[in-house]
Amino acid sequence: MFYKREVINVQVSRRVLWVGTAAYPLHNIACVTTVKLKPGLWLILKRVGPWGFAVCAVFMGMLLYSTGGRVALAMLVGPPVLAGAAVLVVSVLVRLIMAATRSTLHRLNIETAGAPYAVLTSPDKNLVAQISHSIMAAIDNPQAEFQFQVENFHIGDSIKQFGNQNTGKVTR
Repeated sequence: MFYKREVINVQVSRRVLWVGTAAYPLHNIACVTTVKLKPGLWLILKRVGPWGFAVCAVFMGMLLYSTGGRVALAMLVGPPVLAGAAVLVVSVLVRLIMAATRSTLHRLNIETAGAPYAVLTSPDKNLVAQISHSIMAAIDNPQAEFQFQVENFHIGDSIKQFGNQNTGKVTR
């Protein structure tokens, strides 16, 4: 899971919640939730597991076949299989180290009449909770205004479709 960082402005002004350039009228907000995103160590192993099993199966099959007197085939197939196994091990180790060193992120979700939107993701749990409470307080208080600057993390790909206007998958 890779992400891109940016600093965004979160504010309530004149009964509208602004998160960067996205606007949410406060009277349309039904629910505000926070979600904890942990690094997916087991997810990495789950995704790489079938490839690891396949490489091990080919290697074991090649080893058993070579012991039956057909060493030439093992010598021909062996180096690519070993190279594949080395790439697989290095890939898993790099991904596990990156996931282990990554801090836990906290996402703020806004629910309106439609589907929920993940409006921001930050490593600062207290700031995300404070923004959540401030939004809910602003819904009940028409004079409420506030402003926060948040280091926002965009995680993974983005798929956007509004009506007939499909921008498709936007990879990062």
